Amino acid sequence: MPITLGCPSCGKRFRARDESAGKRVKCPYCAAAVSVPTPEEAANAAAPTMALPTSPTTTPPPKSAGGSGSVPISPERTPAPAPASVAPADWGVGSPPAPAAPDRNPFGGDATAPSPPPPAAPLPMPAKPVKKPAARPAARAAMSGEGKTPEQLAAPGWRKARAGLFWVQFALLLLSIPGFVGFGKAVYARAVGPLPQGEGWVKIPGYVNDDNAPGAVRMNKPEQLDIAIYAGPVILAGLFLGFGRLTCGAVPRSTGSKGMFAFSGLFTLVALAALMTAGASDKLLLKETYRYAALAFLLTAGVAEFWFLVGLAASGVSLKRPRAARAVGLVGFVFALTAAIPTLGWIIYVQQLRPKTPDDDWRLYEQAGVMMGWLLLIGVYWRAVRNVRIAIRDFLETVEE
Repeated sequence: MPITLGCPSCGKRFRARDESAGKRVKCPYCAAAVSVPTPEEAANAAAPTMALPTSPTTTPPPKSAGGSGSVPISPERTPAPAPASVAPADWGVGSPPAPAAPDRNPFGGDATAPSPPPPAAPLPMPAKPVKKPAARPAARAAMSGEGKTPEQLAAPGWRKARAGLFWVQFALLLLSIPGFVGFGKAVYARAVGPLPQGEGWVKIPGYVNDDNAPGAVRMNKPEQLDIAIYAGPVILAGLFLGFGRLTCGAVPRSTGSKGMFAFSGLFTLVALAALMTAGASDKLLLKETYRYAALAFLLTAGVAEFWFLVGLAASGVSLKRPRAARAVGLVGFVFALTAAIPTLGWIIYVQQLRPKTPDDDWRLYEQAGVMMGWLLLIGVYWRAVRNVRIAIRDFLETVEE
């Protein structure tokens, strides 16, 4: 009996001959290969396929041209009703799949070729490791002042100022030398005799003691001796004073003496230049130049000393050392006496006390008094500078502890 099959490809039903059991036949509609179950397979199935009864009025279906042994069911012929339990799904025939919609060509029209697969999602980029900032070196941290107290931040400036005050003390030591010159001359004249006289020892062709040069400077031995004893220490002392006071300008700005020290050092160098100009003009008989140079020396030297002493006092107060401030006040008092004695005091001395023709002993006493007054001034000045240096040293020791 013919066997009714369902095509799994197109979903249509057709009949197959008994001889095709266990073979594969072609679907007469879509030409897809369909397996025909054997009677044993049909018996083992949950719902075996039943053969359709042959109608006496119908003739056996003709063999297809392809010899596939399957024919389509003619619409004029009504097949026998299949049992209710028979279903195409029992033989592996599922519901026909819905036809897939053709892919739309992005350039227009329907594309018959399958569309390419969608592009794969880009792989996530690996997270860039965050570079941690390197630890700041100790030297850079020390320069930036992180984690330091205000006293520790001010310590380097005070240390430089202390070094500058050392050079000021050294300059004062050099300035004490001229105080002994007059007394030494008086002792020599009283014990040995007059100082060496005559043409100077030093001769510079074209400039000093040159007979062939009309404009050469004439200098005798006492004058050259004075230049060597006075000018040498004074010039060196002026340079050290200017350098030391400029170095003291490194004090912390909170003291209020930073600018005073700096201007004091600058004016000290200007006063030294004016003093050297005045000395050279005196020897060259340039009276007008000598007058202006001497006036410039007095003004710049006075201003330099005033600013330096005020800066010393301000530094002592900032360091909370009243003793240092009092020492600076004593310097100012002695300076006032020094300015009064050579003017008013000398006039009173000459008119009332000095003999009209002083001898060597009297000159010796005069030079001794001048030396003591000069050394007193240098000593008081030294003491003020030393007190401030000690105050700075104590401050630095406290900070380092």
